[in-house]
Amino acid sequence: MEKAWLTPQELLGIAGLPKSRQGLNKRAREEGWEKRKRKGVQGRAVEYARESLPQEVRKRLQIREMTEISPPTYTTLAKPLLASWIQIFEKLSISEQEALIDFVLREGAIAMLSRLEIASVPNASTT
Repeated sequence: MEKAWLTPQELLGIAGLPKSRQGLNKRAREEGWEKRKRKGVQGRAVEYARESLPQEVRKRLQIREMTEISPPTYTTLAKPLLASWIQIFEKLSISEQEALIDFVLREGAIAMLSRLEIASVPNASTT
């Protein structure tokens, strides 16, 4: 479920946002993000409206929420093959990892294979 309001802590470092609260709050002021005082919290605690955030940040939040709610399950991979995929994924930069996850979530694994010009995966029993 998408949250309409997010705390600075939830936004730190996402899609190139500053990694400190001070930096994040400064950027929010400069870009005019909609904010409100956090309910039930004393002091100057604020939260920002999702709709006022930059598009890339909203996109990354959506990806993160989708993977937290329903992480993909791939039970048919053999353990050595899965370990290879993990090693490959870990060697990618953060932006490459995000782009790959974004593509697969948006387009699906079949579209990725099609783009790689792999029409179908050969069945071991037919060779």
